[in-house]
Amino acid sequence: MDSLSTANVEFCLDMFKELSNNTVGDNIFFSPLSLLYALSMILLGARGNTAEQMEKVLHFNHVAELLQPEFKDSAECSQTGRVHSALGALFRQINQPDSTSTLSAANRLYGTQAIAFHQGKSVIVDMMYQTGTFKLAIIQEPQMQVLELPYAGDKLSMIILLPAGSAALEQIEKQLNVKMFYTWTSSSNMVERDVEVHLPRFRLEINYELNSLLKSLGMTDVFNQIKADLSGISSAKGLYLSKVLHKSYVDVNEEGTVAAAATGDNLVVKRLPIRTQFMANHPFLFFIKHTGTNTILFCGKLASP
Repeated sequence: MDSLSTANVEFCLDMFKELSNNTVGDNIFFSPLSLLYALSMILLGARGNTAEQMEKVLHFNHVAELLQPEFKDSAECSQTGRVHSALGALFRQINQPDSTSTLSAANRLYGTQAIAFHQGKSVIVDMMYQTGTFKLAIIQEPQMQVLELPYAGDKLSMIILLPAGSAALEQIEKQLNVKMFYTWTSSSNMVERDVEVHLPRFRLEINYELNSLLKSLGMTDVFNQIKADLSGISSAKGLYLSKVLHKSYVDVNEEGTVAAAATGDNLVVKRLPIRTQFMANHPFLFFIKHTGTNTILFCGKLASP
């Protein structure tokens, strides 16, 4: 499912950049996988130019031919049908019956202290800290630390992109694309180290109406009552997509990181004598992913706790 996970990352970063441009200085949090699945159901009934626009925005236009044989031979023989079948299989893989999570992530970070968040602003937040062995990358251009915190028996993880030195978060956002994301988080860069992690408590609950954002990405016809072609859903005239509403929630505290719903296992780590400090006391980007499929479940920016 590599092609599908790549489409997921591409769509995620497109969405993030549009949200970041439209909400300068604000927190961001959304689930690209949830949006992909919801919009793919509309795509099943889309035809003509409406379908082409949606496939391009969702990065499905080059996915179907790369899917594994079982999806090519699916009863739903259309390209969109194969992609939708693969998405369904992906959801089943993430939500396996024996899984300790349901689109959720959990971990415990012990200890708290108050600290200033974001230099130049008088914001004091409660910070949590923990020492342990984690995968950490030190990137020189732009300067940043990339930390991976494993959750739920290593099935999920949170990746944090934290500016370092004189670098600003805007520099990371500017260079962020699929190629750079894969490079920064590659196994050649992410090395296991003994790390002292300082992470703020934060809770985000954000609602978006995404019509204008999706239009700006190129998905225009489906929102137009005259141009929309959803004849695969109904032969009735004038059928179109009126609104795309998205709500997501994340809570990071001593009890763990909860995205959407449940709580997972505690993290057990070994201690080593030399520690690297990871001090998240200024704005950062974070991604919660399913490690088995490299699928990004949630994406966010913490600008103000």
